[in-house]
Amino acid sequence: MKLYMSYTSPYARKVRVFVRELDLEDAVDEVPVDPLADPDELISVNPVSKIPALITDDGTAVHDSRVILAYLASLKDAGDLYPAPGDPKRWAAMTLAAHIDAILDAAVAWRMETLRQPGERSIYWQGRWRGKIERALDALPAMLAAAHAYRSYAEMLSVIALEYIDYRHPVLDWKRTRPELTKLHDEWASRSSMVETQFPPA
Repeated sequence: MKLYMSYTSPYARKVRVFVRELDLEDAVDEVPVDPLADPDELISVNPVSKIPALITDDGTAVHDSRVILAYLASLKDAGDLYPAPGDPKRWAAMTLAAHIDAILDAAVAWRMETLRQPGERSIYWQGRWRGKIERALDALPAMLAAAHAYRSYAEMLSVIALEYIDYRHPVLDWKRTRPELTKLHDEWASRSSMVETQFPPA
């Protein structure tokens, strides 16, 4: 399989960490690309030039990090690393996954705004995105507790989001007022799947 990805993408990192947690490294070749450059190789897999994108062994294109995780989880027993189809306990975990993507969407949008020329940046939108992230982090401990049946899945996604916030928006300083999330982060940070996929220096 081929995984089109970027080392700075939090969405791609979700897949990269998951691959390692499932011991699928030998089955997945990582192909770094710049989606903003609209490379032909990526567009042939995903016409909208978004990452991550996966090509399966039979040539099928799979887009979107949540869909790719579902596909990879279908290849072997994922245990509590992925919500099992048909399990009524999966909904809390799937809702948390959507919550994490909302955090990442806001964080990435905020990051893109900071790359604009100073006079073109919107204070309003930066404040909106920051507020969304702050509220989402406040709600996260309760959502993690609700998703306890798939603890590893919920924690993995949460820590990736927390590290992306540290990477792009250290001004949020979330550890200062959120001891539960700090403890969770510290428990996961040293795992080989996290260390091997760390974001590059900013």
